[in-house]
Amino acid sequence: MTDSSSASSHPTGPPATDLLGETGTNRLVHTRHGFMLFNRHDTVVGRSLAYYGEYFESEVRLFRQLVRPGDVVIDAGANIGAHTLALARAAGPSGRVLAFEPVRLNHQLLCANMALNSLTQVECVQAALGETDGMLALDDVAMEAEGNFGGIALDAIPGETAVPQRRLDDVRIPGRLRLIKIDVEGMETGVLLGALGLIRRLRPALYVENDRAEKSPELIRLLQELGYSCYWYVTPFHNPDNFFRQSEPLYETGFVDDGTRLHGRGLGINLLCIPSETGGRIAGLPPVLGPEEHPLLRDCNPRFTGGR
Repeated sequence: MTDSSSASSHPTGPPATDLLGETGTNRLVHTRHGFMLFNRHDTVVGRSLAYYGEYFESEVRLFRQLVRPGDVVIDAGANIGAHTLALARAAGPSGRVLAFEPVRLNHQLLCANMALNSLTQVECVQAALGETDGMLALDDVAMEAEGNFGGIALDAIPGETAVPQRRLDDVRIPGRLRLIKIDVEGMETGVLLGALGLIRRLRPALYVENDRAEKSPELIRLLQELGYSCYWYVTPFHNPDNFFRQSEPLYETGFVDDGTRLHGRGLGINLLCIPSETGGRIAGLPPVLGPEEHPLLRDCNPRFTGGR
């Protein structure tokens, strides 16, 4: 999820119509892709839905180029379903989306959002994905105070509630698997290691969050060993053609150097990975040059900023 550390100083804009009123923890808003229920204290996904009526629409446009009616999609780290909703519409009633979200209250909202939009082709599973089967011990996240509820690293919330962790290799795929989307806050490599057989057998496209420079080399090496051509998809949070026609960006956007390291503000840093045997190149996206390259490394960053 995007860095929202400076979000509180940015505009809120005219409020979206809250169909639930102003009481309670949650808001219900009609967005670009349908009704979305979200926590009013969520500083990233919820705030974007309330302000823009959408969330990282640039990613949705990419998904629509990959997913066709009847396809199967895996959404690993579905959060409350902002992208699950769009993926389900792309796959259509004859397709299937398997959406995995381990955090209980996020999973509740995910289920609610699929039900609100009558998307029966989505299967919502409260589970983490990883290299091995097992159980994780988690506590509920406090959602009465502001926070980025889509940026929760599971190793940061140990607790007493048992949540399953599953391997994708053990999941039954009910059709033609077109895309695996993985956004699991630094645990992307583990998800892939638990899906080696599935990936080698079915060869789906992979869309993988990669916004942690220190974890990137291991991730890229694994993807290349699996026979994938990888491309950087670095995209801004702000969409000028957003659903609510907000002209002012909600977040500061760009690369910021704090003297110690670079940070991506208001940016998504992801990898689009296509089986190498398909041949050709993806126009307009920079290919990954090697495992040691990352937009948040000073030596590499000029490639992503035009040398600025």
